[in-house]
Amino acid sequence: MHKSWRKVTSWVDRKPSNVSISKRLLAYIIDWCLGGIISGFPAVLIYSAVTKKGDMFSNLYVFASLGYSNGWAYLAGGLCFIAALIYYVYIPYKKYHGQTIGKHLVKIKIVKTDYSEVDLKTLLIRQIVGIMVIEGAAIVITSYLIQLLTLVTGFYFEYYLGIAGRILTVVSEILVLSTLSHRAIHDYISGTTVVSEND
Repeated sequence: MHKSWRKVTSWVDRKPSNVSISKRLLAYIIDWCLGGIISGFPAVLIYSAVTKKGDMFSNLYVFASLGYSNGWAYLAGGLCFIAALIYYVYIPYKKYHGQTIGKHLVKIKIVKTDYSEVDLKTLLIRQIVGIMVIEGAAIVITSYLIQLLTLVTGFYFEYYLGIAGRILTVVSEILVLSTLSHRAIHDYISGTTVVSEND
C-alpha cells in the first residue's frame, strides 16, 4: 500500500522547506487582507461616485440592479484587476523581488525551484493562472473576475467556478500543510517555491 501511494504521489516535491507553515500562513493573511482592500478599492470608488451612496459596495451586479449601465461594472472590474496586478505581480516583480507585501513583512520570498529569482513570466503564471484562476477561493479579486465573466457572457459562472475554486484551494492547502516542501498548486504550476528572505 505504501509503495502504491508513493507512485501515485511521485510528482509531490519532498524536499524540506526552510519556511515554517506559520510564516507562510501569516504572509497569506496579510496579503489576503491588503490585496483584497487594494483590489476592491476601485469598485468602491466607482460605486460611490456613480450612485452617490455611502453604503457598502457588495459586487459588480449591483450597478445593473440599481438601474445603471453594465459599463460601470466592466470599468470597476477592470480597474480592480489592474489594482490586483499591481499588488500581486508588479510589487513582487519590481519593488520587493519575489515578495508581496505580506511576504516582505514576514521575510520570505518566492523563487524558482532552482532558487534563482522569479521573472515576470513566472510571476504571471503563479499569481494569475495559479492563484487567481485555478485556486479561485484564495483571494478576493477572483470573485470580481468571475462576476465580470458572468456579466459578459450572461451565463452564471459563480456556482460552478466557485465550487471548483474551493476544491482546488483546499487541495492546495493540504499540499502546503502535509508535504515537506509546503508547495501549493500555484507553486507546482509555475515552478516556484517559497524560501526565507536570506537564502
